[in-house]
Amino acid sequence: MATKVRKEEIVAELEALFEKSNVAIVADLSGFTVAEITQFRRKLDKDNARCRIAKNTLIKIASSKGQFASIAKISQGPSALILGMDDPAAPAKTTMQFFKTLKKGTVRGGVLESKLMTAEEVKGLAELPSKEQLLSSIMGGLDSGARNIAAILNSVICDIAVMIEEVAKKNEGAA
Repeated sequence: MATKVRKEEIVAELEALFEKSNVAIVADLSGFTVAEITQFRRKLDKDNARCRIAKNTLIKIASSKGQFASIAKISQGPSALILGMDDPAAPAKTTMQFFKTLKKGTVRGGVLESKLMTAEEVKGLAELPSKEQLLSSIMGGLDSGARNIAAILNSVICDIAVMIEEVAKKNEGAA
């Protein structure tokens, strides 16, 4: 059993994680082996996300001060917190793919921008394109727009040059 000092350390650690995070997902990892949880944590590390398992009362205490206060409503039973620091979709995507691969584990819900999300909303978040994919599609759109503008301007300049040439020929023929 954890001592009072150890519990205070866990709460402080969770509070620090909550401060850095922009998304929190609550999942049930019952039935997972230590090796599977370790593998899951390594996958989350690549997304700049963390998986932390703690008692629900400590999760409630640590989350009570900030934007994740509503997480207490879904922290019941065995709970694991998946906290994402960067792209909110990345930890959700990694979690859903990992659970699908192992055919075990469930998502109870999450919190994003102080809003409580259901398990279905977390699944929807996982289906969103990543931040890099969105940025590349925006840049592709901007690049194609610039190319189109350049082509139009080039076409106008060519048309003006052709008109000047025709006028010059007409003036030569008249002279």
